[in-house]
Amino acid sequence: MHGSYDMIVTFAGAIFFGILLIVISKKIKVSSIALMLLGGVLLGPSSFGVGIINPSSLGEGLNVIIKLAVGLILFEGGLTLDPQGYRVLSSEIRNVLTRGILITWLGSALVVRLVFGFPWEFSIFAGSLIIVTGPTVINPLLKRIGVKKNIHDFLHWESVLIDPIGVFIALLCYEWIIGDKALLLFVSRLVFGAGIGVISGLILSYIIKKQFIPDEAVNVFILACALAIYTVSDMVIPESGLLSVTVSGFVIGYSETPQIDRLKIYKSQLVDLLIGLLFMLLAANLKLDFMDRRFVMMLMVSVAAVMFMVRPVNIAVSTFGKRHFNLRDKLFLSWIAPRGIVAASMASVFALDLKGLQTSRYASYAGFLEPFTYSVIIATVVFQGFTAKWFGRILGVLEPEPKGWLIVGAHNLARRAAKFILDRGCPVVLIDTNIRNVNVARRRGFTAIFANALKADIDDYPELYGTGNVLALTKNEDLNELICQRWLMKSGNIRLYKWSSLREGAESEEKSDSPITSVWHTIRMEKVAAMSDNESDSAFLTGITEAERIKHRERILLSFSDERVYPFLPDDSKGRVEYLMYRPFDVSLDLQLKPSWVIYSQQQGMRNVIREMLLTLKEDYQDLDVDKIHDHIMKLESEYSSVIGRNVALPHTYIDNIDDSIVVVTKTVEPITFGDDLEEINLVFLVLSPKNQPDIHIQTLSEISKFIVNEENHKKLMDAASRQDLVAVFFPEKQ
Repeated sequence: MHGSYDMIVTFAGAIFFGILLIVISKKIKVSSIALMLLGGVLLGPSSFGVGIINPSSLGEGLNVIIKLAVGLILFEGGLTLDPQGYRVLSSEIRNVLTRGILITWLGSALVVRLVFGFPWEFSIFAGSLIIVTGPTVINPLLKRIGVKKNIHDFLHWESVLIDPIGVFIALLCYEWIIGDKALLLFVSRLVFGAGIGVISGLILSYIIKKQFIPDEAVNVFILACALAIYTVSDMVIPESGLLSVTVSGFVIGYSETPQIDRLKIYKSQLVDLLIGLLFMLLAANLKLDFMDRRFVMMLMVSVAAVMFMVRPVNIAVSTFGKRHFNLRDKLFLSWIAPRGIVAASMASVFALDLKGLQTSRYASYAGFLEPFTYSVIIATVVFQGFTAKWFGRILGVLEPEPKGWLIVGAHNLARRAAKFILDRGCPVVLIDTNIRNVNVARRRGFTAIFANALKADIDDYPELYGTGNVLALTKNEDLNELICQRWLMKSGNIRLYKWSSLREGAESEEKSDSPITSVWHTIRMEKVAAMSDNESDSAFLTGITEAERIKHRERILLSFSDERVYPFLPDDSKGRVEYLMYRPFDVSLDLQLKPSWVIYSQQQGMRNVIREMLLTLKEDYQDLDVDKIHDHIMKLESEYSSVIGRNVALPHTYIDNIDDSIVVVTKTVEPITFGDDLEEINLVFLVLSPKNQPDIHIQTLSEISKFIVNEENHKKLMDAASRQDLVAVFFPEKQ
């Protein structure tokens, strides 16, 4: 009973104090790992601690907890990998993951060999344990000090991608020193682990996309699957599970589904729990009593050599001849390489395993692994964490004012704005709750997040690092205001802009000292956001001219001058200005209608006309099930005719996968007979609405009816003799 009580106290205490110290570290803005290492030692069973957390009480369970937790951490790392971010600095990242790893590995091995005199085999093994850095220590540090975007991207992607590579090199070295089949085992793990990861990732992606699992159960289902993947892979080929879960996480994360983006947030919160648990257990498990003064001095020398000799050589070789970094950038990169949870976990796992191999000639060296690895972790986390901002300020690599843009919305207009900003050298992230818009943006090469801007947090989305401008472009003006208010509370050093259709005389309602600026008042957001690429090509104009020569300043959406992008043309602008201008159009109906949805048809019969309208709509809504909707509409027509008189039919229904009522208009060249009374009709207005918005559906039908009743409108429609004439009725040019 006493033993089980100790296990409960140890496990619960590690979780509680680990999370508590993470919360405190975020509050006082210091490294959480430094606090957890200190807390673990003080709460552990050593002569320095009070004995609340006693990892030995867990027995073999400690090893199991460490391995499963590391597997889930690597799964989350694979889940959040973004190939787009990798491509920005692909050559440097590729170098640091190849040449850089070799330099760190063999350089550290040389240091261990020269300082401690261990055999070459063991020295190479010890050096492999400190290859990895880790996003759990890099990202909070970068967020706190605010470095330039290129430095942030390099350190972030190095830390994310190097974890699984470092783990497998360490596994290879471990097999090498305990057996004679290291290379064979390594290759089998690589092939089998990657294969299982790809297959399981594809299967899970398919299950999620087809929504076989209810939304509320997706998170726990994927968590259970990650543990199962790790276990099955490890059962077949020992120690292959880590690669399997990392690869499967990457494959799942690469899927463009709403559930995956929510899963990433859930997994990042779970990782905090795992990190708190692991670090408290590992730090409490450290044996510090045997270290004499000479051994401590040797550790200090070896750590200094790793930090100030091995890392600079790594960066110099990895970035040699590359254009993304100047000398100051390289010096800063040489200064920053904190190790984290993966290095600590590997050292503890291998130390435990090696101690159990009494027949191995290296078993007596097992006690060295944890003090050496933890010394590197403590020195890099504490020293680099406290000096990074000071050193970055001296080198001039800190970002005095963040230049990144967050555009809320991923529709056509938002993508146009993002391209203009990107072309001027500023990073842009699009965020939207419409997965179709997000997918289109990603396919066009933009960084896009499927999330709610009212809830998204920089801690959950590294892509939001460096955001200095927020431009809210949703169709809901009140929502735009709430989004800006939310970001204002999170960061005072940020410029906030929102779209609002300020009407005449409404400007005075806005406070002149408000930190939120209303922009683009002349834009009819619903119409512009729904435009196709071809339509927007004629609606937007990019150019360069003298600011004094611009006549319609209110039409300027974005301008670039003095190395800064503005979502307007500043009043004091002088000289040459680059701009994105909107050339407005109007539409006679307040509907979700686009010029490409206006058809002049030669079809005969209502059935053929409806199919042509749906096929036209499918060009913009690729998920539209034309056959299903067509059959449903024709069934409705057989039950109750949609003819409303005046040569007009108004078929309408509710469908899935749309966010607003959409309208397609067709005029037939020859009248068609339809309905029970075989009335002749020339005009068909097809209305499709989302199932959960009956009010908007009714309003749309009412708008069309009022438009048709107007004699002038009806005459223009009946007189239209071509598609151009018909489009002109709804979209007259506005000079």
